[in-house]
Amino acid sequence: MLHLVLILLSLSDVLTQDSNYRVKYADNQICAVRGFSVSIPCSYYYPTSKKVTQMLWCSMNSNKDWCQYPPYVYNSASNTKSDFEFTGDDKSNCTLLIHNVQFSYSGEYKFRFITNVDKWTGDPGVTLQVTDLKVSLIRLSGNGTLKPGDSLNLKCDVNCTQSSSQFVWSKNNELLPESGTVLHFPALTLRDSGNYTCTWKTSTASGSKTISLQVEGNNLEDPESPEDPELWLIWIIVYVIAGVIVIVTVISGAVIYKRRRVHAEDDSNLYTNVKQKKSESDHHGNIRQKKSESDYHGNIRQKQDVSDVYANVKMEEDNFNLYANVS
Repeated sequence: MLHLVLILLSLSDVLTQDSNYRVKYADNQICAVRGFSVSIPCSYYYPTSKKVTQMLWCSMNSNKDWCQYPPYVYNSASNTKSDFEFTGDDKSNCTLLIHNVQFSYSGEYKFRFITNVDKWTGDPGVTLQVTDLKVSLIRLSGNGTLKPGDSLNLKCDVNCTQSSSQFVWSKNNELLPESGTVLHFPALTLRDSGNYTCTWKTSTASGSKTISLQVEGNNLEDPESPEDPELWLIWIIVYVIAGVIVIVTVISGAVIYKRRRVHAEDDSNLYTNVKQKKSESDHHGNIRQKKSESDYHGNIRQKQDVSDVYANVKMEEDNFNLYANVS
């Protein structure tokens, strides 16, 4: 009895197909990188007189029939949230977006929709292949730690059969002009150190992987300047500050020297004036002293003259007395 029901349901889908019901997938093979997101583009068609009442996505890993019964990875009649997000609508878009893709998500997926009259499942579905993105370092010369002059390749690889893949490289989040699966370093320099990211892109999926390169060696071995713009800016600021300090120091020294010289000249002139005044004072003092000595000698002379006069008078008086007595 169950088999009869399934046959009738299949016939119903076949009859519906003859009535312009259709599901179209953009690609029947899609690749995805584990841990990233992938989109499964999808469109569906039905007579405009019908109205869509339910939309479903199923994984054939758990649903072995025509998606007629649960489980479903997406059911518009359920509000359950998961990694499977329906980004389409109830008109014509049936695109499914899968987040945080895991290896267990690999397999075939089909879209089914139900109208107020009929139902339809898009068959065959879309096969999803989940893989890891790998970035490998391949030494071409040198051994041990990476040193200036060593040669190597960085290879980006994704084990997927999807066509139209694109590989983009970046260093420290800055996009590089190189593209393709291999990034070649013919002769390493210190400025090649950094974090290199390979980003794999398709029309429906993307993924990236980062590898770090650390080139060791004396800075003198690599005269080239770092290419990191932020490091350039830091060095420019350091040089500007150092230059300003030197200029301010020189100007300050010159000003201080000039002030000290002017002050010294003022002190010298003051000392000269004081010395000059002192010399003039000494000169006047000497003159005064000489004048005083002259007065002194004059007084002595005057006293001597008076004494002489007195002596003469006394002598004359004595002679007179002597003469009178004789008479």
